[in-house]
Amino acid sequence: MWRKNFEIAIFLLLIFTSLCAAEEEKKATAQQEVKDFSFVQYQEGGGQKWKMNGRSAEVLDNKVNIEYLSALSFGEGTMLKLKAKEGIFDKGENIVNLNNNVVMASTDGTKLTTDHLVWNAETKNVSTDVSVNIIRPDMNITGTGAVCDVEGKTAELKQDISASLVSGESGILNPESNKSQTTITCDGPLELNYRQNRAFFYSNVKIEDSKGSILADRVDVYFSPATRRVKCVVARGNVRIINGENVTYSEKAIYLVDQGRVILPNRPKLIINSDSTR
Repeated sequence: MWRKNFEIAIFLLLIFTSLCAAEEEKKATAQQEVKDFSFVQYQEGGGQKWKMNGRSAEVLDNKVNIEYLSALSFGEGTMLKLKAKEGIFDKGENIVNLNNNVVMASTDGTKLTTDHLVWNAETKNVSTDVSVNIIRPDMNITGTGAVCDVEGKTAELKQDISASLVSGESGILNPESNKSQTTITCDGPLELNYRQNRAFFYSNVKIEDSKGSILADRVDVYFSPATRRVKCVVARGNVRIINGENVTYSEKAIYLVDQGRVILPNRPKLIINSDSTR
């Protein structure tokens, strides 16, 4: 009996020793607290590709939890600045999850704010699946879900879009008003192409300002490269131009902002002047 008890005791001792060894190994690879965290990645030519700083960091095997993260990403003619109260850096994938008061700003004047953002440090793309606000000199946009190609200067907002546009000398629907603000809403998506100076709004699109409204299946907005203000708006599919109690129907409508007029291509001889009742 004593021999059997002795063997059981040895067996339990071996298990305990193994567990202790595993715990020690876990502790050896556990997180390290780092103050004033800083990480830099260089390009092949020696220049900085991006750098990241934090007030403090918790270093795990392949991830770094960062408090008060700030980062700079360097591209061709564009520098991207990112800030957040919290960040998780995946060292293997070069992906950073930014959380809580996230702000992204680029040197072209674009500012993005959200509560969660995924930054791919390798491709320089950013994305989010929550509410986002994008501010540019020509637009202030809110929506839910977004994907931005920083190098390609394109962005897509997924749904629930609301955009406020300033068209410069006149409003889209109110040419008499100086620097009138126009609001465009749609179910989404919204496609932005900054290189080509255009924005495409899809699904249940509505344009509104103090003069009236336009409803359509799709609206394309084109900006002047020089002034970055709206120069032309094209509404497509089930177009309704509403001015008070008057409604004009068409499959397509083109508004020329500089000339202050709407053209209905289905009626090539009909031009509705800005002072006329639609």
